[in-house]
Amino acid sequence: MDITNERNNAIDAEVVASISDKLFQVMPLLRKRMLRVDGVQSEYGIPFSHVQVLAMLENSGSMSVSEISRRFGIAKPNITPLVDRLISAGFVERVRNKADRRVVDVYILDSGRQKLKEIQQALHEQVISWSDTISSQDFVELSDALSTIIRIMGEI
Repeated sequence: MDITNERNNAIDAEVVASISDKLFQVMPLLRKRMLRVDGVQSEYGIPFSHVQVLAMLENSGSMSVSEISRRFGIAKPNITPLVDRLISAGFVERVRNKADRRVVDVYILDSGRQKLKEIQQALHEQVISWSDTISSQDFVELSDALSTIIRIMGEI
């Protein structure tokens, strides 16, 4: 038996089914209740996918279009128009990589940082508003669960 089969046999089929089920349950909750994805565009005039790119650029400093594409899991030709719209909005700029002139890096500008900060502040206020309906213990559990998700998803 090879290592892959041994590993697959070690993973409980019920746990796998439970994770699959929970992913379907959590996706709409994250989009509608936690992140209010639809509201971001109407309130801030920027699609959530653009916010995600700004956040990635804020965290990394700069990224090539290929790297953004890889992180999103979307083909490079589909990321290019998104970056073009961010450039048109004045949130990012393209700069040729000095080490490899074939590579074009995307950098977040101060206006992009400001827009991201506004959206992050609104999210912060939204999370504070949850204190009306969930306990402080639930806040801690949610924080721990999100940390676990980030850690595990980073390993995949």
